[in-house]
Amino acid sequence: MLTLNLISEELKKEIKLRRFYLFIKKIYLTLIIITIVAAIILLAAKTILQTKFNDIVGQTTLVTKNNQNYNIKIIDINNRINFIEKVQKDFIPWSNLLKTVANITSNDIGLNYLQINSVEQTIKIKGKAGMRESLLDFKQKMEATTIFKDIDLPIKNILEKENINFEISAKINLSNL
Repeated sequence: MLTLNLISEELKKEIKLRRFYLFIKKIYLTLIIITIVAAIILLAAKTILQTKFNDIVGQTTLVTKNNQNYNIKIIDINNRINFIEKVQKDFIPWSNLLKTVANITSNDIGLNYLQINSVEQTIKIKGKAGMRESLLDFKQKMEATTIFKDIDLPIKNILEKENINFEISAKINLSNL
């Protein structure tokens, strides 16, 4: 069989170009459809992720609110502990000092006034001694302890023999309490 080609060269080129354009058109159309499908998938994924993110933020907010109450309680407890620690650090066992003063005081001596200054670390004692020997014995017992130092008993207190109103001042060694 014999094939005759009655189409001119220009028409052949035009047909080839149309086929080529149709092929490119199909490729573009396919790419556009793929892009649209990918965009729809990505949009759906974004919506799902946004919903999950909002849920997680809501849960985290609840946890943070619950933990905030615990944090406030912990801060309050820490403040109390710090206050107690400061009080304990500044604590001076004055009862040991008073016990020592009571132990060295004889029956012949009556104490009327006792002033303790923790800042200056001094003590001032006023009282009445029945006899001079009792007062001197009291002073010697104060000197014998490690708590008192630089004991000052004015001479006017020693000049009287009986019923002596005395005043003694001394430094307190807080480290020996």
